[in-house]
Amino acid sequence: MAINKEVLKRLKALYIEDDDTIRKELSALLSNFFGKIYIAKDGKDGLEQYLKNSDDIDVIISDINMPYLTGIEMVKKIREINKKVPVIFTTAYSDNQFLADAIKLKVYEYIIKPIDIRNLLVVLNELATILYQEELINKQTLELEKFKDVIDTNNIVIKTDENMNIVYVNELFCKTTEFLKEELIGKELSFLRHNDTDIKIYKDIYESVEVNKQWKGRIKNITKEGGYYVSDTYIITTTNDNNQVTGSICVQNDITDELNKKREIQKALIKDKGDIFIKSKAGSAEQTVTINNLKYDIEELKTTVKKLKAERDKSLYKIDNLNKENKKLRSELGYQKSIEQKNKLDNAFTLKASKENVDLKIQVKKLNAKIEDTVEFYEKKCKQLEVNAQMEIEDLEQELHDIKTKLGKIDNAEMMTQKIEYWKEKAKSESKRAEKMEKEIMKSSDKSLMDKIFSLTK
Repeated sequence: MAINKEVLKRLKALYIEDDDTIRKELSALLSNFFGKIYIAKDGKDGLEQYLKNSDDIDVIISDINMPYLTGIEMVKKIREINKKVPVIFTTAYSDNQFLADAIKLKVYEYIIKPIDIRNLLVVLNELATILYQEELINKQTLELEKFKDVIDTNNIVIKTDENMNIVYVNELFCKTTEFLKEELIGKELSFLRHNDTDIKIYKDIYESVEVNKQWKGRIKNITKEGGYYVSDTYIITTTNDNNQVTGSICVQNDITDELNKKREIQKALIKDKGDIFIKSKAGSAEQTVTINNLKYDIEELKTTVKKLKAERDKSLYKIDNLNKENKKLRSELGYQKSIEQKNKLDNAFTLKASKENVDLKIQVKKLNAKIEDTVEFYEKKCKQLEVNAQMEIEDLEQELHDIKTKLGKIDNAEMMTQKIEYWKEKAKSESKRAEKMEKEIMKSSDKSLMDKIFSLTK
């Protein structure tokens, strides 16, 4: 058998030998293999060493024939404290009485002197391997216990026998359902089925357990007061050494609150959807009123421009008549009249024409100023409408963002988004209409007409 030095190094030993030479030689050799070694010169010293370092000693290697306390006497006292620590006896005698006492003390091995070192190391290697495996099993057992505690604390646990009769329920199950353990022990697992749960589900569970297969799914179960809880359920089988099914373990994660919250979110989203629709409808009505008012203002502006155009034409007509009158006067007076009379008439006419022209220029300036003020007023109004429309778009976009966030896990999120996009596009369309109205206002004045009016002021 190969010696595993790494496993041997895990051992801490107590070595007792009254022969100085043997003790020194064997302890020096064993120290090369053990992680730590305590040395004692007789049974009394060995007992004291063990009492002082019992938590740090994995194995005892001891001679039997020693002064003060024999190996047998020493081990008897140690067994009063620890009944499991492995003991290996070394002796020059093969007395049957010693062997019988060693068996009674559950000694691990009995080695005859002179000691065969190779045989001793093989025995110690075998013992170290067993102790190491026991340590691993203990660790795994502790981990399993911790795992069981975690599952027991955070999940509902139900155990059944091979006939699917309940043999155990944990505290969380009793807390969730308000059933007492005594009320359920011996009942079939299907006793917990809610009327909304198809009986075929439990039939499927029973069949899976019968053929040693796991089962997982979502189940709705009853509570003591007629309520219910919904759980994600995972069922595994328990088996004996022959792999025969001895029962099942049912682990359930209660998701009732989670489902209720999801329903509340769905209700809230449906309500929000209705509010948005109503708000959008009200906003659309308000925009319609605004647009109608704007159309009315545009019509008034057109009337004002038409009126200004008529006044301008009237002024031009008056100027044309004055020019004709001037020509007529010149014709009637002729060249026979003296230069003085002509000059007087010219001065009188010029004075009259100048006065008329000044009045017309003032009137044209007033008309131009009025047109500019009117155009500026409606430009500002159109810009304000455009800003308001943009703000409404931004508000709708923000509401769209909030609704999209809420709709994260809802199946009809796409439909909701499309409807909100519809209102967003409608708001943008109204904004474009406002821009178009602004352009129509700017185009409503005749350019050639405006040029003629402005040319009078030059």
